[in-house]
Amino acid sequence: MDDYFETKNKNQILGLVYDLPTKLKNSNKMIFPDDASAEWESQKTIDKIIETWKQLGFSIILFPLDSTFLKKWSELSSQCTLVHSLVEGWGSLARESWIPSLCELSGIPFIGSDPFAHSVCMSKTQTKLLCQFLKIPVLPFYTIKNLDEITNIPREFFKETHFIKPDGEGSGMGIEANHSISSSKTKTEKIIKELLENYPDGILIEKYIDGPEFTSAMINTPPQFLPIAQIEVPTGVYGLSNKSKEIMGEKVTFPKINKKNEKIIKTGTEKLFYFLQLKDFVRVDWRCDNKGNVFFLEANTLPGLSFHYSVLPMMAQQIGISYVDFFSCLAQSALKRMNSRNLWYGKTRITNKNSQLQK
Repeated sequence: MDDYFETKNKNQILGLVYDLPTKLKNSNKMIFPDDASAEWESQKTIDKIIETWKQLGFSIILFPLDSTFLKKWSELSSQCTLVHSLVEGWGSLARESWIPSLCELSGIPFIGSDPFAHSVCMSKTQTKLLCQFLKIPVLPFYTIKNLDEITNIPREFFKETHFIKPDGEGSGMGIEANHSISSSKTKTEKIIKELLENYPDGILIEKYIDGPEFTSAMINTPPQFLPIAQIEVPTGVYGLSNKSKEIMGEKVTFPKINKKNEKIIKTGTEKLFYFLQLKDFVRVDWRCDNKGNVFFLEANTLPGLSFHYSVLPMMAQQIGISYVDFFSCLAQSALKRMNSRNLWYGKTRITNKNSQLQK
């Protein structure tokens, strides 16, 4: 099988773009929170991904996001057949779109969804509003961008237990069992005030439920729905402490779930995938209440792909797709868009690849 991959991808060059797995340096004007690097892949995972792409026969150009990145991109990106971005960045709702946008402008096909889809799904609020439009079940929620806005929330809402988390972060950033759950307006105001200092894009408050948590996924072109996984953590809250970039802190199983919830999860995942025109892969999180009703939580267009601690590769493995095969699926899916319309402008105006092809 390895020989087949090496032959198929011979002479193809993949550009791997990634956050340096080191903390950002503070200065007088820029003070980064302790969890700023929480979403970035570990060096161990980066090395494994490089090894996997090489196993598939690709030559690799590394583009770490450091002070040399723009110069290196200018000099070497035109050699790339395909780009794979692991970049999560920090401090922007558009951060997962940085590299896809650069690829579009450079006329280079890339793995994953387009910049628009990444930006929409980065905001839990925007995705939930879209789910309401698509008739996908969501919990009652409110979004606060400054503390004064808390007066817009009905008093009755605070009588029930609610969950508080940053609107535009992943990997459990800003989420911990001891401060993310509240049953009083006073406590909620205190938590929101603290969170807004580190997460000014907004704080999401939604009704709290503590039933089983599930995750669904679609991969490939045409899209393929993967087995639904159940996620269990000791604290019951899937927060930063569970989402380590070194080990898997959660228990992942694949239980049989009732037909009603299975249909809601599958249909909801497909609706989001097709409406947002997602590409190659997505993971979607869900949770049940104490009556067994399932609700959408969030969609992740750049889910972790670690061999060591990520759920998505495990979901693919459930239907016989090995880690190496999974990456092959991503590459072949993305390469089907080599001449996609979103690359035309960059090929014609920026890199002049269009005229080169015509010659």
